[in-house]
Amino acid sequence: MNGQAATHYSVLGLTPEATLGEIKAAYRERIEALRQRLNTPERPDEAQLDALRQAIATLGDPQARAAYDAQQALLATVAQAASNVPPVLPPVLPPLPSLPAVAAADAGQGREEKFSFEGEGGEYFRIWIVNLLLSILTLGIYSAWAKVRREQYFHRNLLLDGSGFDYHGQPIPILKGRIVAVLLLIGLSLAEKAGPAAYGIALLALVPVVPWLAVKAFRFRAHNTSYRGLRFSFHATYGQAAKVFIGYGLLTLLTMWLAFPLFYRQLRKFVLDNTRFGTTSLTCAVGIGEIYRIFLRSALLILLAGVLALLVGILFAATGNGENRAIGTILVAAALIPLLYLMVLTVLFPYIQARTINAVWGSTTLGAHAFVSRLPVGGYIRLTLANWLAILFTLGLFIPWARVRVARFRAEHLALAVAGNLDDFVAAEASAATAVGDEAAEMFDLDIGL
Repeated sequence: MNGQAATHYSVLGLTPEATLGEIKAAYRERIEALRQRLNTPERPDEAQLDALRQAIATLGDPQARAAYDAQQALLATVAQAASNVPPVLPPVLPPLPSLPAVAAADAGQGREEKFSFEGEGGEYFRIWIVNLLLSILTLGIYSAWAKVRREQYFHRNLLLDGSGFDYHGQPIPILKGRIVAVLLLIGLSLAEKAGPAAYGIALLALVPVVPWLAVKAFRFRAHNTSYRGLRFSFHATYGQAAKVFIGYGLLTLLTMWLAFPLFYRQLRKFVLDNTRFGTTSLTCAVGIGEIYRIFLRSALLILLAGVLALLVGILFAATGNGENRAIGTILVAAALIPLLYLMVLTVLFPYIQARTINAVWGSTTLGAHAFVSRLPVGGYIRLTLANWLAILFTLGLFIPWARVRVARFRAEHLALAVAGNLDDFVAAEASAATAVGDEAAEMFDLDIGL
């Protein structure tokens, strides 16, 4: 079936009046029917799977669906004006024989499988200290091998339904990516010393490179991550990456960071919507209003803290005379600036992280399965504050324990609402990936992530 020849509604066997629950139920029904045909002579091809994925990605997002409906209405109007006859709608496909349709009321229900993290701080400390010492002794060369050891530790200790994830990245590709990053930084540094014109030209030349590096890095990371032997994959194009990193990135700068929440939301959707587990895509439907509310509350918190600090400084400066007043004002400013910085690190950042994690993952699905994120904001702030204090008092030696504590806290508040049986789903995805092939299964040789 060609996704361009029929509407997304006809692909799902529905009409434009269908509810969101009916859309999700129809998608589950048809994707299951296709999976059941994998080992039969009528094995589905990639085009059918792509058509279903495109349909659920568009119709499952209220904003994308509204834009799509408006586009379809416009096309119908143009066709009618051209032919002077009522437009002929694409035929609605008959339902595929498969499992009974799921009622809309039950669309979001399912057994929850919780994530967990089984790592220990002392265990990771031994890995961390060896990685640190060897990276210093080799002038950073060993950092690629250190990243592999770190990623393997955190992936293998993250469990879902009793099974851990795995990381398959190799040090040499990571080292290549870091060499590229270092060369780019050296080039920018030399251009900056050469003068403003050379630096500006270097920045402009780097702009079209950023989307390419991002796609390579995301593909590398996804391809080298697996669960129960089945790997993830990333399928974004350069054009999609350019729209996010260049288009929304420039919009953020031109609006003096007022459009940053929009950029953040598009970046999260870019990564998740283009990631697949086997043949099933993740879909993120987080709303822009929810993201803007999170960042606006954070901005108001910073503004309030700044006003209070200013009032304290003015009040203190109003007391005393002459030289004592000036010295007192300097001392107050010297004390308030670190406190404001500490508040940003221990309160503002964890607040934003907790809220955005809940918003993004709470609106993300993997086919018929939905993620559930219940990260408590207050608990996450307290954990971050305790970690920072412990790191300061131990001169950085508490860092491994802090990372393990954060990983465990995040994992225990994340779950996957499974529709059906998770074992059957993974087995079906493994069969589907083998049957239709995976164009992203090649070994990507560059990881720009540091």
